[in-house]
Amino acid sequence: MTRILLPFILIAFVRGETSVYILSENLEQVVTSTTLQWVHSSSINETTLGNAVIAALQVVKDPDNPEEPIGSKPVYVCRARTNYVWVSGQLRPKSKVCIVSMYKKVSEHPNFEVLINVENSARLSWVYKDKYVTANLAGGVTSGEGREGPLERTFIARHETNNHNKLGSLNYHVGKFNPGENLGVFHVVDQNNNEITHEMGQILVETEPIRYEFKSVKFDRIRAKHHKKKMVLGHATLKNTERGVQRVDTVISYNYTYSIYWGKAHGLLTGLNFTVSLPDGVKTGTWALPKSENVVDTKTIEKYLDEGTAVNVTLWGNYTDSDVPYTATVYAVYKDKEQLPRPIFDNKRERLITDVSIEFGPVYFLHNNSHVPTTTTTTTTTTTTTSATTSRTKSTTHKVVPLEIPSVVQVGNSEKHPDEASAIKIHENSSMMSDASNAESEIATSTTKKNTLKASSSTRVLADLVLLGAVSLIVRRVT
Repeated sequence: MTRILLPFILIAFVRGETSVYILSENLEQVVTSTTLQWVHSSSINETTLGNAVIAALQVVKDPDNPEEPIGSKPVYVCRARTNYVWVSGQLRPKSKVCIVSMYKKVSEHPNFEVLINVENSARLSWVYKDKYVTANLAGGVTSGEGREGPLERTFIARHETNNHNKLGSLNYHVGKFNPGENLGVFHVVDQNNNEITHEMGQILVETEPIRYEFKSVKFDRIRAKHHKKKMVLGHATLKNTERGVQRVDTVISYNYTYSIYWGKAHGLLTGLNFTVSLPDGVKTGTWALPKSENVVDTKTIEKYLDEGTAVNVTLWGNYTDSDVPYTATVYAVYKDKEQLPRPIFDNKRERLITDVSIEFGPVYFLHNNSHVPTTTTTTTTTTTTTSATTSRTKSTTHKVVPLEIPSVVQVGNSEKHPDEASAIKIHENSSMMSDASNAESEIATSTTKKNTLKASSSTRVLADLVLLGAVSLIVRRVT
């Protein structure tokens, strides 16, 4: 069992804490920095060093590129354990050890940690300090674990030197500041790995913002996720107790817990107030902490009802958990009114009621609770096309000439008895009248057929046809 625990304890001992502690406003206690972090040497690479805190510059020549001229390379802030105490020091270019000093002894440590400015979100400055000037060290970055007392606490420090651009020279000697030693002493290491003490120097200080402002917020609706749970928000009954058809309305109230969470980390101070500028207004919140509140909302419902009827109403809604990615520009606002902008990518998590809908039940009578019959009206549209037929009747008009009865020519015996002559005349007249009557019957039948086929013929045309038919018959008879 011991063999299993010892490696774990050894690793934890070597790597230590990753939190960075800075001096609070009261100058007595320390608080955890959210923008700075200690990263172990095993995780250091070129990308990580891009956010490492630079303490000085050293004039170097790259041995792998002899043609490259002499230039200045950054020296980073690091720390290493010496006699179980964390001591701040320097990580030089192309070096894999952290150089620190303790009790006037300089040592190199392959296991160390580098101070990283998370997403370059910290506002860092080097503040001048000496034993004769009382400087405000609020925000001073310590090199320990935060458990040290005021007398044992040390700070990251440096001292300016005269740099003549000689190979290997430093423009600042980096080390620590001990405020509990002789009113404050700077212990730094030069380029020759010698410890030098000074009464004056500079201390690394982090200035914290007083608030954040989120602007130019853009939501990624395509990658958004929504989890919905349908639920009943309320019930109501609409009744019409008055005469005639009336518009009946009511209000259903419902309440729920609304919450919103804009994210955490990114080097932003936990618990610091921030504002978000959106098209529908400015929202407020506390960074890294969800904002919850009890919301009471109402929904107006109305419907036209006949006299003596009622209807039951149910209000539905979806309790939605949404997760929407967003991008924004965050402005860190400081006491001196300086603003430092930088981009941020995170997710907005929101819980609220959406998709509110109304469901009406069947309408029923109040006197017996029976359902009101539903009348279905079917509207049929018929298109009638009327065809107008124009008939033309072509008629020839003849001038009517009175007919004279021709004289009777006797053949043979010209002398007749008067009675016989009268009888013959009467017989001829009867025959003519009978023939005329038959003709009239035929004409009438023909006219009836014509009237049936051509209802639009005029009365005058019919009369002319009858007259012409009669005249024709008479002419044939006489002939």
